[in-house]
Amino acid sequence: MKLAVCEQHWLFASVLAAAFEGQGHEIVTSTDDPQQLFDAADRCPPDVYVLDAPAVAGLPRRTGRTPYVVLLADAQDDLAWDAFDHGTADGVVSKACSLRTVLDVTESVANGNHIALGRPAQGRRRQHPVIEPLTARELEVLRLVVRGYTTEQMAGVLGVSRHTVRTHVQQLLRKLGVHGRGKLARAAADAGLVDVRELLEGGRR
Repeated sequence: MKLAVCEQHWLFASVLAAAFEGQGHEIVTSTDDPQQLFDAADRCPPDVYVLDAPAVAGLPRRTGRTPYVVLLADAQDDLAWDAFDHGTADGVVSKACSLRTVLDVTESVANGNHIALGRPAQGRRRQHPVIEPLTARELEVLRLVVRGYTTEQMAGVLGVSRHTVRTHVQQLLRKLGVHGRGKLARAAADAGLVDVRELLEGGRR
């Protein structure tokens, strides 16, 4: 995995780079200037951007498909949470989390998931939308989808046909109001139907 890192605190940036490189990932550029980051990334595109919160202001003007992970020093940072809630940022994680957690979140975001850790518990948590209740079997299918199982794998685990699995998936898409399996994980997290550990597990499959 190739990463472009923008972090104002050089010591934290150095530790972060060493942690990523220790897991076999490549830091294609590391800077404390968002414009330098994007200019360098244009020459050597990363798989994921890892940015500290002050760099978030530059995200809305970029329309590329490369995902973003935002590192929070302050859990009350409205700009970072707004970016996540509006789909500009794909992941948010507090710097107070362990490096292993930052790595897990970044790897999971690179695999198409949307994850937020460290959101304030009081008065700032995203409200779960009201959805049509899911059946027990639909919940089983949903958790397998979030973990990255294919239709064939789910059919084997559940002991049903692939047609039955596809029917359940279509019902989930309808009830959660999304189009495409890739968006089910975000919708499930928003609705409080899965927890972060399930999302991270899906990112490692």
